[in-house]
Amino acid sequence: MGRVKPIGRRVMGAILFFWLASLLPAQAPPGGEIPAAVWDLSQPAAVPPWFGPVQVSSAVGMTVWRASIRPPLGNARLAVTLLFEESQGGFARLIWQGSSRALTLCGNLYEGAAPLHLRTLLLDRQTLAGPGQLVLEATGERPVLLRAELSWVEPLVLAAQGRTPPGLYLAPSGKIFPADELQGSGRRAPQDDRRGRIVDAVLDPGPVPVPPQTPVRFLVSMPASPAYARLEAQVAGLNPGEEPFLSVNGKSLPAVALELPGLDDVGYRRMAGATDPAFGGWRSVSAFVPAGFLHAGENQVDWQGPPGSRGSTLRHVRLQVNYEQAPAEVQVAAPAKAPSAPPPPPVFSADPGPSLPTPRLRLGLSSSMGGVSLRTE
Repeated sequence: MGRVKPIGRRVMGAILFFWLASLLPAQAPPGGEIPAAVWDLSQPAAVPPWFGPVQVSSAVGMTVWRASIRPPLGNARLAVTLLFEESQGGFARLIWQGSSRALTLCGNLYEGAAPLHLRTLLLDRQTLAGPGQLVLEATGERPVLLRAELSWVEPLVLAAQGRTPPGLYLAPSGKIFPADELQGSGRRAPQDDRRGRIVDAVLDPGPVPVPPQTPVRFLVSMPASPAYARLEAQVAGLNPGEEPFLSVNGKSLPAVALELPGLDDVGYRRMAGATDPAFGGWRSVSAFVPAGFLHAGENQVDWQGPPGSRGSTLRHVRLQVNYEQAPAEVQVAAPAKAPSAPPPPPVFSADPGPSLPTPRLRLGLSSSMGGVSLRTE
């Protein structure tokens, strides 16, 4: 075979270069090329051309935050992250005011989770058909919105199985949100899941208030002893450096892992008179339950806030158990119920199968311990 001439090598190199260049834009999300917009109540900052101006006004018993949006070219969606102060008995609704119609994106951002809270909502291109205004109306005499971050994002394509919902989006802070979390109606209710010998059960979908210095107890009736387990929940109302105390059947769990977002996360806010910042929004909590902590019959899982806590709120409380061996079915007498305790919820919707036992979970809280509060079902 003859040797490729220099001019041939240059032509081949140019073709290879343009071919590689054509692939590069497909690897980068188009939304990432559009500058984000940040608005802060106490720290004015420069904004990109597609955002602003912002107007904040007050009326009788109502405050209005209004920001002009001029969607840039492309198909990227607009992720709106709002950090706000909740007020009891009030509401804060988010509206998109287009050229021809108004659309309520969320009737009430408040979730009753914590005084300082955070929500991220997603606006698709069908909603953003052209220029318009993003409007936040809230009850009260003073503004509740402290900070807003708006970014143009693209969906992530990930291979996921089990209870991971389809559709994931990456926030500028690095958080990954399920698509249904970004809707005004909120995230869908968690479901039980089973993968072979691993049984993942919902103890309580929440929200479950945890009063200061008062533990909350969950009861779990298990037909057999698992090898080991894992507790998981989402919590709001705990500041950085605060960790809950978890125990199973009176034994404290040796380690509790509480998610701590990066310091560039919009959820951080230094409140008046405080040295360290507070944090708004839901954070993931997980703890390993060693072998021997859970047993056949009724088990008690206690959750208590740290000393000095103002209280917190739980949601999506889950217990994941591992049965290394398939034990024979164990018959367990039904636990005694408190007079006001509600009936137990249905067992898993999935068929537990003939060999692996499935924990029977009950939402009611125990009244046998004076230091454990009762929650109205």
